[in-house]
Order: sequence, then C-alpha cells, then structure tokens
Amino acid sequence: MRIKPGESFESWAARVQQYEYGYALQSIAEGHNIDEVFESMAKRIQQKLMHPVIVALKNKPVEFDSEASKKAYKEAYLNKNGPKSDHVSED
Repeated sequence: MRIKPGESFESWAARVQQYEYGYALQSIAEGHNIDEVFESMAKRIQQKLMHPVIVALKNKPVEFDSEASKKAYKEAYLNKNGPKSDHVSED
C-alpha cells in the first residue's frame, strides 16, 4: 500500500489501519487464531509505517556529532537547572 501523490502521512496511515483491520477481520472469519491474527496485524502495520522512514534514512544518512549534542544539552539545560535531588553530585 503506497502513499498516493499529495496524500498526507496521517491520511495514508489511516488507510493502512483500515486495510489491516479489514484483513484481520477476514482472517478471524476464516478461523485463524485471534492472537496470531492480532500479532500479525500489528507487525504489518509497524512495517508499513516504518518503511518510508527507513527508506529516507538510507537515502540520506544523518550526520550526528554526539559530543556537540552533549555540550549543547549541558549548556541549554544542565547548567541552567542543576541537579534536582540533594544526593546527585557533579563529580
């Protein structure tokens, strides 16, 4: 199930949910184990929703500087707020 041109991710996700729900109901009506049907449905929905994200990450690798991120977090949050408990130290 592909995203239609111009379709929002939310709209597409709703279509995925509706399709998988119908597929699950059909499987239950055919006599398949309900627990297995629900597990399979959840897995298929997760795979479909993650697919565009994974493709985007593969096509455009993200460069991440962990040291710069730690420094920015420390400056923006830790230096301004300090520890919240008296048993926490900066050692």
